[in-house]
Amino acid sequence: MSMRELGRLSDIDISKLSPLVNGKRQRVDIGHLQRIAEALDLDDINSMISIETIEND
Repeated sequence: MSMRELGRLSDIDISKLSPLVNGKRQRVDIGHLQRIAEALDLDDINSMISIETIEND
């Protein structure tokens, strides 16, 4: 699915999707995740995300 199609289905502007899709966002709007999950017909939002711990030296 293209980013344009995902944006259309989730009603999220591509300018907001692009950094998320390309891994350039550290913080993600939970509302956007919910709309993306609905657009992809996912029942569990946890299938889209993972939490990683970054160790600071």
